[in-house]
Amino acid sequence: MATTPVLDALWDIHHLERDRLAAAPQRGMPQSPHAQVAFLHRRMGRKTARVAELLGVHPETVRRYLRGQRRNPPAAFAARLHDAVAARFRSRLGRKADDAMRRRGLRAYITATFTFYSPSAGSSDDGRERRLNEDLTPSETERLLAARDAGNEARALEIAGQAVAEAYFGLRGTGMDVTVRDLVHIKFEL
Repeated sequence: MATTPVLDALWDIHHLERDRLAAAPQRGMPQSPHAQVAFLHRRMGRKTARVAELLGVHPETVRRYLRGQRRNPPAAFAARLHDAVAARFRSRLGRKADDAMRRRGLRAYITATFTFYSPSAGSSDDGRERRLNEDLTPSETERLLAARDAGNEARALEIAGQAVAEAYFGLRGTGMDVTVRDLVHIKFEL
């Protein structure tokens, strides 16, 4: 299986931010058993049997919660109910996590061999290993997330390497290309 260190690092920061958002109380997430069952019922196309199957109960139990006849679920059912509702909110939290990354930009920590190329000066054949830590712009972060979503490791490494080197060496707008070889380590932070 091919290794994908850049994509893995991007997914790691995505999951960390999503989990941070999930730890905070979510406005709009149903809290009472009645509201949670009603939420699942709406999300699952108002199919009582599908909700019952998801929760591992009889369809009549779901109907009783929908009608407000049951209010205090057993602990095991309450946990399954909460987990099912939280899972449906998680996709929304993933979008929020990506939006936060796009808005603020990421900080990249990268250890690799960098080589440079300029149409006027040629290339630096003798690249050397460097450990660089730089902030990426929101537009660079946006391009990185697009490469992550496309599953394109090579493009993600190219974007990250170019962005970090441009910031570190002050190359933005010079037209100089940067190539990253021999990636040792990469990590992202918000």
